[in-house]
Amino acid sequence: MLAARLTDRLKEVGGEALVRDPMGWLLGRGLVQRPACPDLRCDDGIRLDTGTDCPTCGNIVHTRRALRARVAAGVEAEMQYSDPAARRTEAERRLREETALEEQRAQVRRARAEREVEQRQQAIARRRALEEDAELARRQAPCADCGLPGSAGLCPVCSYRRRTEELVREAVDLAVAVRADLLDAAAVDELTQQCEADTRTLLAVACERACGPDADPAWAAFTAPQVAQQIRDERRAAALRRLLGSPEAVAEADAAYEACLRRRGRGRGAEAAADEAADAAGRRTAEFLLRQRLGELHAARQRATAAPSPADRVSVDAA
Repeated sequence: MLAARLTDRLKEVGGEALVRDPMGWLLGRGLVQRPACPDLRCDDGIRLDTGTDCPTCGNIVHTRRALRARVAAGVEAEMQYSDPAARRTEAERRLREETALEEQRAQVRRARAEREVEQRQQAIARRRALEEDAELARRQAPCADCGLPGSAGLCPVCSYRRRTEELVREAVDLAVAVRADLLDAAAVDELTQQCEADTRTLLAVACERACGPDADPAWAAFTAPQVAQQIRDERRAAALRRLLGSPEAVAEADAAYEACLRRRGRGRGAEAAADEAADAAGRRTAEFLLRQRLGELHAARQRATAAPSPADRVSVDAA
């Protein structure tokens, strides 16, 4: 592109022999991009990215020709009996006026665009300032649980404690979902309390074993969610193993085994593939049953919470 540009510029001046100051000519004329339109990719009417004619320049030329034709037609209609030289003079005058008006309109559009850009930048600056203030306020907010200042709403120790409580609840739900009669609200509540007590005891023993009896409270708080997550994962694995022996999982595994044998026949490797398909089907069924029982457990607890207490029923009957 630079070579083509230099070749064209040299042809304009009549050849390199007429360039007296090569460095000045290169910096001032030879290498300078000369866009013929507002497109930044334009150079003397040629697109720098494609090497073809610039379509924006073509549009500008078409617009100017249409303007000239329109002005000439108007002058011809109004001064059809005048001298041709007078008509040409009037047409040129009107073209200059139209060009000046168009330049004024372009300046108005540029000024409006600049104002819009400035307004957007101001809006961005205001929003950024608000975000920075909000982020600063968030960082300076005290802990919602212990009140420690400058904790961004929740200090690390309380965050670890919340995560531990969440994992403990999940571990308890996994144990209750596969062991309790979900239609008996009293049995669910009793087993939940027992499992929660056992889980917290197991968590305390495991944390003491991992950190030591005289461990730093921060270190103990950091270790607790990791131990709780391990307990939760073990409970989930135990629940899946328990559900793998359920009639639904066994039936699904048998069906997958038979279907695989029918599809592959009794050839070499067919039984191994059927065993894999049966195991996969049993695991999928166990996972589905576990999700289903967890949903039923949550629904049973919601029903128990929404049901009126015995004291409330007695007061309603007395009324």
